[in-house]
Amino acid sequence: MNASQKKSTIWAWLVVIGCLGFYSIPTGIIANTSGIFVAPVMDQFGWSQTDTTMYRTIQPLVSAVVAPFAGRLLQKGNPRWILAAVSLAFGLASWASAYATELWQWNLYGVVFGITAGFFMYLAAPVLINSWFEKNAGIAISITAAVLSLLGAFASPIGQGMIDAYGWQTARAIMSIFTTVLSVVLTVLFVRKSPAVMGLLPVGAGHKPNETAVEKEEELTFEDGATMEQARRSPGLYLLVLVAGIFVMCAAFFQQIPAFCARTELGAGAGAMAVSIMMVGGIVFKLVLGALNDRIGVRWTGVISATCGALGIFLAYIAGANVTVFYAGMVIFGGGYAGLTVIAPMLARESFGSLNYSQVYSWVSTGIFIFTAISFVVYGMIYDTTGSYDLCFVLVIAMYLIGVVLVPVTIAISHKAWKRA
Repeated sequence: MNASQKKSTIWAWLVVIGCLGFYSIPTGIIANTSGIFVAPVMDQFGWSQTDTTMYRTIQPLVSAVVAPFAGRLLQKGNPRWILAAVSLAFGLASWASAYATELWQWNLYGVVFGITAGFFMYLAAPVLINSWFEKNAGIAISITAAVLSLLGAFASPIGQGMIDAYGWQTARAIMSIFTTVLSVVLTVLFVRKSPAVMGLLPVGAGHKPNETAVEKEEELTFEDGATMEQARRSPGLYLLVLVAGIFVMCAAFFQQIPAFCARTELGAGAGAMAVSIMMVGGIVFKLVLGALNDRIGVRWTGVISATCGALGIFLAYIAGANVTVFYAGMVIFGGGYAGLTVIAPMLARESFGSLNYSQVYSWVSTGIFIFTAISFVVYGMIYDTTGSYDLCFVLVIAMYLIGVVLVPVTIAISHKAWKRA
């Protein structure tokens, strides 16, 4: 490895640390711990749960509108300063919400959350990593996702401890200030738009003797890519959005698992344990999927992920009172759950290349936010209508099986839009 290649590799992994700053830290510490503040806020102000959590419904809808503009802005501007400003705005808004006493103030926070999340939650990290890594992009993305889960696992009990000791307002203010400072500092220090602006090449760029078929395919995908006109005219783009939507809707069903357990012979204790299992399993599977993607490509990794999701939910569904089978299902389900943050960005890169990745993936991000917003409504309506979660399980299994079919189909159809040309 010559000096230029070594510098490229060092800077690429520093950019990953920058992605931890604007993505993993705020999402893991603030967004993923929002549930611990619901009960104390409701108790203090006497609001309903629907009113208290309405800002979480507002957020993905606003993000869906913002994501396409964010994609173009990240492509044309300097992500270092854009994402630093986004991190600061989100952190200050989260800090201000610690002193919100009216519902409209929380809903306004949901709007600010939505605007900033349109940049940092699903879009920016894959865009930057795609620019810096021709090779090993899968493991780099999976690391940012795994750290997010790890931070969430630690932040929830720590945050709850601070709430118990000092009250929810002090706890939220402390968490927000800590997150903001760390996020902005890491973003400014380590985020750089691309290797080209620094006179470098992406990791793995250049001639590679004895490369595998997967590496050759990824090389073409990385160096070339569809124009936005080609992408918009291709059914593959809309299949790509649908596949990402399937992964997010299925992942969102995890939020229903504790309630399902509490209403069955498994019991609430099993539901609580399932959360812990998913925290650990999600971290492991994100790393595994990232490594598999770099080894065998996203076509087969996506199929494996969706198959794990379907099999895991099926086992949980047929477990009855058998806690062992239920837990085994939750472990395997982690493979599908982790697919959202690993498979979706790599599938976009494989389908349409890197030429206009930020704009292509902004479409995917929009779809993810929309499917996020409707997922809880769908599962809630099914339970309210039928009085059971049975149909929810069937729906999730069916969606994962559809994903198994659509991952390779999406790649094949997308390639026709530009590779032959």
